[in-house]
Amino acid sequence: MTAGDEGEYYVARQLRRLNDSKYFVINDLLFRKRNGFTNQIDHLVVSPYGVFVIETKNIYGYIHGASKSKLWRSYWRDGRDLAFDNPVLQNEAHINALEERLGVGRQIPYYSIIAFSPTADLQVNVTNADVIHWTQIRQLIRAYKEPVMSIEEARSIYDEIVALNITNTEVRRTHGQNANARKVDFERRTDNALDNGKCPKCGGNLVRRTGTYGAFYGCSNYPNCKYTHQAY
Repeated sequence: MTAGDEGEYYVARQLRRLNDSKYFVINDLLFRKRNGFTNQIDHLVVSPYGVFVIETKNIYGYIHGASKSKLWRSYWRDGRDLAFDNPVLQNEAHINALEERLGVGRQIPYYSIIAFSPTADLQVNVTNADVIHWTQIRQLIRAYKEPVMSIEEARSIYDEIVALNITNTEVRRTHGQNANARKVDFERRTDNALDNGKCPKCGGNLVRRTGTYGAFYGCSNYPNCKYTHQAY
């Protein structure tokens, strides 16, 4: 089981403890967008209170990020750091793709939740999503108490989403391989960033700067590119 799979397992276990007569859960949803490409959502909860779209991150350390930053970073006590795609923007794209398939203009409220490992120290500045530990997920969902649709309507939306879900093993394997290839390529370019002095996101030059958390290398194309790399 990979770290990502482990995180999704724990979140799915939390969601199973919701009242299944009004909270309808879908884990590992894979569907085609309007343009034909596939899109994967870790977890969905459809309820009379709205649709909760959950992105799981099994990442620990000190997590720094903001709503619109392209990259977030995790800083570890041993001095290492990890750059990863902004999960808020990722989830925003998931919601847009799902809304497009279900029909734009329908009065369906979507709520974005980013669920991290309980060992993560969340030091983020986010206003358009809930960034929490996955142990808090049921409490957050249950905090929504004002119905916006009937249970029957929620069930109908759930059935629509289930009908979109791709179960074909080969399609799922291809989606996973493509996602892993993009991740490996980004990590390779990130690892080589300091050696070649080039930003792995846009190709700009890396410039040494000093910020709140010490020295770092930032892209010369800032603010158009907000890539950073910790200075050692």
